[in-house]
Amino acid sequence: MQVVNHFPPADFEGIYAQIAELGVLTGQIDGAADLVAQMRSDIDEIAASAVAHDVPLTYFHEVGTEYYSATSATFVGNIYGLAAMVNIADPADEDGSQFGFPLLNEEFIIDSDPDIIFLADTIGYGQTAATVAARPGWEAMSAVVNGRIVELNDDIV
Repeated sequence: MQVVNHFPPADFEGIYAQIAELGVLTGQIDGAADLVAQMRSDIDEIAASAVAHDVPLTYFHEVGTEYYSATSATFVGNIYGLAAMVNIADPADEDGSQFGFPLLNEEFIIDSDPDIIFLADTIGYGQTAATVAARPGWEAMSAVVNGRIVELNDDIV
């Protein structure tokens, strides 16, 4: 079997397809099928346990201090989608021309006032909840005021 897609998968179905393909390539077809079945079950269980909100929470996933973000069309965006959250970056890449990683401007982010900010630039760029709160205009944002800034380990992310 020939690998035809060199891009990382944008969703779980892409992950499952890659696992199945690796199963074929390594002669572990049954093992790959079992793994996919277990992953589907685990992820369905996690998604079912997500807290429902009357009004969906909005979020900003910061990839770098230049304000690149990941949209719902990316793998990480799909994960947030399991919790029924709304990505503020989606309108910036509606046509997919930015491959799910548009560059946002600071005014747009502030005006969008996300409920949660996820920082995927803590190690590489040294960002923290404190550095975000210190940005001009960000101190009044809902995520900052309510302490909903999540510092992710960008070596893992």
